[in-house]
Amino acid sequence: MLIIKHTITTSASPETIWSIWKDIQHWHTWDNVTESYHLNGPFQTGTTGQWKPKNGPVVEITLTQVEPLKAYVGECKLFLARLISSHFLSTSNGKTQVTQQFEIKGPLAFLFAYHLGPKLKKDLVLEMESLKGKAESSSRTY
Repeated sequence: MLIIKHTITTSASPETIWSIWKDIQHWHTWDNVTESYHLNGPFQTGTTGQWKPKNGPVVEITLTQVEPLKAYVGECKLFLARLISSHFLSTSNGKTQVTQQFEIKGPLAFLFAYHLGPKLKKDLVLEMESLKGKAESSSRTY
């Protein structure tokens, strides 16, 4: 099993972050690994969809947990493994903490961790900084 986690602190509100997360059709504008993302329904627990990473195949995804303004979890099935992407929001001292965590589980998790782990770790930091920039610039326009 592999776990990669990163947290940022932003002046943007949880509502701003949540609105960016829910706007999946525009993820490609701030998420450096996403070419496209599509859900087959609303942004809620149980909804399925497709995620197309840049330089990768289309992957089926299921939203396994959605708690508005708090957290959401998406899960992709890999061959004999699962990639679980968890996203959490919290507040402290007027700031918002945004945490994202990747987990790879299953019999072949070690293989995917070896091949995907270093890239996931690097991309996660870039993605979170890009999200922060978009959220803070969006907050200034309201």
